Amino acid sequence: MTIQTPLTIPNTNNVQIPIIGFGSGTKWQWKKKQGARVYGQELNKFKDIVDEDLVEATITALKHGIVHLDTAEIYTTRKDIGEAIKRSGIARETLFVTDKYFAKATGADGKLRGPYESAKEALELTGLKYLDLFLLHGEDQNENYTVEKSWKELERLVDEGLVRAIGVSNHTVKRLQKINEIAKIKPSVNQIEFHPYLQNQSTGIIEYAKKNGILIEAYGPLTPIVRAKGGPLDPVLDSLAEKYGKTPGQILLKWVHQQGFVTVTTTSSEKRLDEVLDVVNFELDDEDVEKITKVGNSHFFRAFAIPPLPDYDEELKKERGLI
Repeated sequence: MTIQTPLTIPNTNNVQIPIIGFGSGTKWQWKKKQGARVYGQELNKFKDIVDEDLVEATITALKHGIVHLDTAEIYTTRKDIGEAIKRSGIARETLFVTDKYFAKATGADGKLRGPYESAKEALELTGLKYLDLFLLHGEDQNENYTVEKSWKELERLVDEGLVRAIGVSNHTVKRLQKINEIAKIKPSVNQIEFHPYLQNQSTGIIEYAKKNGILIEAYGPLTPIVRAKGGPLDPVLDSLAEKYGKTPGQILLKWVHQQGFVTVTTTSSEKRLDEVLDVVNFELDDEDVEKITKVGNSHFFRAFAIPPLPDYDEELKKERGLI
């Protein structure tokens, strides 16, 4: 089995995070929801439904050596992940589970709620006693919970031992500054879209993370060969894949890891699972990392247009000299 060297999550009591995460988001949530965009009380229709395909794919991932599982309230895949863990027979303490709170979701009573009740429901649906990482999912707020109030509830979850580390997803510098002004426990992670064609999800976010001890989790790391194929990186990745005896996907994942970031991706293919896990067994030369960075910056592509992030597109393109 491939051995991953974990990263230490900042602002925690030495919590270790595996660098390869298995996601239950985009592909799986759209399958369950049949492609519909579902919010608010409508999410409750799906949270108790178990997708056997996702359960089996997750069990397969665990048996191949994946130990980091990623779910979220808006995905409605919490129960599926919990069922996979239960059926796998793998000890809970050997796994790392990330979950996320969505401010526009409601409880069974139809009322908007905060992160504390969301996390409690997550534990019930997954059958777990604690979550390793819990994030504010996007900058949405509801009428009852400001970001400051939400963050205090995340801190309460840590204090009560229900969550080991807390952070955010799809947050901008402006919002993180607001949290840091009132935080007793600073945000430790920002899970964002990150790949060579989008090296800053919003203006200055990577620099801010580095300066403030925030670990980046990259979702969509394979975007250049999945959603943006035909871009300027194609020949570069093909050339490097031949040089290292790897696939273009492995080259992309390794490029992200060599930034010091965690990756989150998904697959139901056993062959690709092994390829994903194999990225820990080689290193890219510095000049090749720089080549991917430089060529990637010559093209702009955002796969997930989550508000308010597209508002930064023009500024990000100007930074790259693309407009």
